[in-house]
Amino acid sequence: MSGIQKRDWGIGTLFLSPAILLILFSTAIPIFIAIRTSFCETNYALITGFAGLRHFKSILVSKEGWFNILNSVTYVLSSLILVIPLGVGAAVLLNRKIKFQGLFRTLIVLPWILSQTVSALLWKWLLNSNFGPVVFILHLLTGQQMDFFNTSHIARVTVALTNVWNTFPIVLILTLAALQIIPNELYEAAKVDGSTRRFSFFHITLPLIMPTIATIVLMQSMEYFNMVTLIYVLTSGGPFGATETLSVRAFKEGFEYWHMGLGSAYSVVIFLLNVVFSIVYIRILRGKGNE
Repeated sequence: MSGIQKRDWGIGTLFLSPAILLILFSTAIPIFIAIRTSFCETNYALITGFAGLRHFKSILVSKEGWFNILNSVTYVLSSLILVIPLGVGAAVLLNRKIKFQGLFRTLIVLPWILSQTVSALLWKWLLNSNFGPVVFILHLLTGQQMDFFNTSHIARVTVALTNVWNTFPIVLILTLAALQIIPNELYEAAKVDGSTRRFSFFHITLPLIMPTIATIVLMQSMEYFNMVTLIYVLTSGGPFGATETLSVRAFKEGFEYWHMGLGSAYSVVIFLLNVVFSIVYIRILRGKGNE
């Protein structure tokens, strides 16, 4: 390596060092501590002995562990089934020239600006069975008192819809960015050939934005799988564990029950599943890049 190359490498490392240290202290070291703790017996935050694979066996053998896994998969899939069509559809509409386009784009992005805590508290108030405005209006229309948080199936739907409301703007933004780079000449040529808007969407727009949609699906899958705050503030995993995902269970075991070893084991399981998602994500991107 020449002197100039060494100097460039040193300058590059110097500029990257803050980001490297941030990743090291906020990600790498906590992951290492969690993996180590998952194999240990704990008394609150103190390690008292070696537990081996006992914590992992309790997760994979118990009904609660598999129920949490099923809840996580259900939560991710139900959210994706709703958020992808909603975000893509809104992006297609906002990509057209309409009046007050900038205002509509700003208003639609607002839910994404709010934190998960604020979004959960907002919808918890709106859907409160005693004084929530939504429940009051439904009572006036139907004569029935709805309870969105004390029935398992309704609670699952409520959590998924709240998540969709909070996160669909990111799908919209990424899809809108993909739509912006499609050459307008393609639509003009299709229009000359007599194609309808529906034909243009399914044969021009959708194929060209499909790589972006695939990326969004995988990114949002990982985000939903790791989500704690929204679910915990909205339902705390209830009723009777109906909305308790792996991430919520890991949080509860570690910071409510102070079973740090078991909570760390849950977090390691989540980490391994995220690794699988990441591998799939990278392979899909490489496959799209080689086409």
